[in-house]
Amino acid sequence: MTTSTTDSNSNMTATYLQHKNNLFAAESDIEKIKPFVSLNLLSAQSLQAEPALTPASGQAIITYVIAGEAAYSDSTGKQGRLQKDSWAWVIAGAGIWHSIAPITRDFIAVQMGIALSPALENSPPQTAYLQAEPNAADGDPAKLLIGWHGKKRSDFAIPSQLNYLVVPLKTQQYWSYELPLNHQFAWVTVVSGLVTTSTGKTLPSGVSIFNRPTAKIDFHAQADSILVLGSSLEFGHDLILQNTSVHTSTEALQLGHNGISAAAKTLRL
Repeated sequence: MTTSTTDSNSNMTATYLQHKNNLFAAESDIEKIKPFVSLNLLSAQSLQAEPALTPASGQAIITYVIAGEAAYSDSTGKQGRLQKDSWAWVIAGAGIWHSIAPITRDFIAVQMGIALSPALENSPPQTAYLQAEPNAADGDPAKLLIGWHGKKRSDFAIPSQLNYLVVPLKTQQYWSYELPLNHQFAWVTVVSGLVTTSTGKTLPSGVSIFNRPTAKIDFHAQADSILVLGSSLEFGHDLILQNTSVHTSTEALQLGHNGISAAAKTLRL
């Protein structure tokens, strides 16, 4: 697994690697929190050093760099580098090939997969790569990747009607999250550190789900920690998950496979 380049990073790295790659591995979890379908922890040794393009369709893939540096490329022709606090926004839609390849040994990132609605799951693919930190409310540690939080909104409106945040907390720091009025649930997991909540839960404990009537969740960091949190309306659609394709029907899945094949031809794969 990841080897840290400095002693100061070694404890942090070991903490990240307690987790499996997909924290949403249980189908029962995915059913409760869809459209969120996957949360992967990426490290320098879990990925290839050389860019390895991966196909995807029907979902949004959001990658946030916690530490280190990586190279990115995709079949829309974009390529470059991502550094700490940078992030990649990939709307796979009708089919795309994309890659994240570590450059430094201390590279760590979280990668979220979010199912798209029937209106968007076969739309033309789109990508963007941001070098600055995502928007966050003034004085609030949360990194807002998708949605609204406080008085701020993310740079991107797709996927809509949900929030997705990465929240770094210092030891003994408090932070609260209020569900938007129309959101029916929130989930949270800790990728590093130790956190307690106002409901008496101690995190990490896998994926913790909070449903209405819970409207506010208070967090207290017992050590330097990083939370990943999402909330949403009810998705209202069945999902078909097949490898890296996520669709709401077999017809849409076939269109996604066709789009992936067409994109591969442009890359001569």
